[in-house]
Amino acid sequence: MKNLHDWLEYQSKINIKEIDLSLSRIYEVKRRLNFKQPEIEIFLVAGTNGKGSTTHLIQSILMNKGLNVGAYTSPHLNDYNERVTFNNRNIEDKALIESFMRIEESRGKVPLTYFEFGTLAAFLALSSKPCDAWVIEVGLGGRLDATNILHPSISIITSISLDHQDWLGEDIDSIAKEKAGIIKNKTPCISSAKNAFKVIRDKAKKSNADLYEVDRDFSMNKSKNGYVWSFRDDLKYRNISIPDHWGQGEINNLSSSLAAINVCEEKLLPTSDKLNSIVSDFSLPGRFQIMDKGIPWILDVAHNYESALNFSQRLNSLEISGDILMIFGIMGDKDIENIIKIFKNRIRDWMVTSLESSRSLSTAEISKFLRGENILNIIKSDNPNQAFEEAKKLSHMYDAIIVTGSFELVGPAIKWLERPE
Repeated sequence: MKNLHDWLEYQSKINIKEIDLSLSRIYEVKRRLNFKQPEIEIFLVAGTNGKGSTTHLIQSILMNKGLNVGAYTSPHLNDYNERVTFNNRNIEDKALIESFMRIEESRGKVPLTYFEFGTLAAFLALSSKPCDAWVIEVGLGGRLDATNILHPSISIITSISLDHQDWLGEDIDSIAKEKAGIIKNKTPCISSAKNAFKVIRDKAKKSNADLYEVDRDFSMNKSKNGYVWSFRDDLKYRNISIPDHWGQGEINNLSSSLAAINVCEEKLLPTSDKLNSIVSDFSLPGRFQIMDKGIPWILDVAHNYESALNFSQRLNSLEISGDILMIFGIMGDKDIENIIKIFKNRIRDWMVTSLESSRSLSTAEISKFLRGENILNIIKSDNPNQAFEEAKKLSHMYDAIIVTGSFELVGPAIKWLERPE
């Protein structure tokens, strides 16, 4: 194996299960590697939605204070290196491959999953960088997620909603128990999961962990001059300028990020002017990303009900009038019926496509759900690139094109739209 692609192909075949939740394998290889986490501030972020935004907001605030920050997120949109960054720059192939080699030399016959292998490699690669802090996004759940081998300085739980029920449980409380598994003994936790306070409180109590809850210990509220943010009885910020295109999700994520930094190291909070600058410049690829191709292409990785609802709220800020084409692909374990309901009155035509993953719904299956909602304006495409080509040909008929439903659709869309004409 010589290049990154070869390594990733190899890792995907070590464990036949794409998702195999357990910490036994990764703990064993961690022990063989004699891996010790660095003695720096480590933020561990779990939740159903908002993990990525919260991770990047914390990273931005810390970097603004001059800290060197390592971050680990997943999944990636196009390049695997996006998962591991140092000061917001993708890690080099060389650093990843060196980490992969170390793991392969140590793991013996332990069948690490693709995600476990990558998580260990990320931690090894970041350990070689002069980091002052790590911000780590949990992959799936929390309790049995590979990232949970870390003992963070602080745990953050964003919103919780129904998603990945096949692995995490059928109801909010069951899913919350898995997410709350990142709460460690005598380690503070930030929670903005309003629908799961009891579960998270119980776990925090058992762990002797100080718990800070949204709307009880910290809050973000609208005022005459923007937004104010308070922690306990202390009004920290009086005039935060929230961009018009932010939804409530982004506002909540900012509030949680500030709370986490305040609890971890209050002096790392930015000034009001610096915070407004960070907020004004903040954007993430694939999250409400707008690309102008004569008409706007609006890309968002929203892939469950809550994230779709937030995306719809953000679309309202654009005041797009006229005809909209939706390019849509989604995994089979998602709440597709209710996601369709969110957008059905906004969209003129639906272009549906299947994705590469074995978990993807086929175009026929998606079309069946659409017809169940009395949506008959359906265009079928065999794959994402074919959908983008067809949409381009038809773009003169529309005022905007939306691409949503999965990372596996939005990532290829960005790549396709950025290619030279």
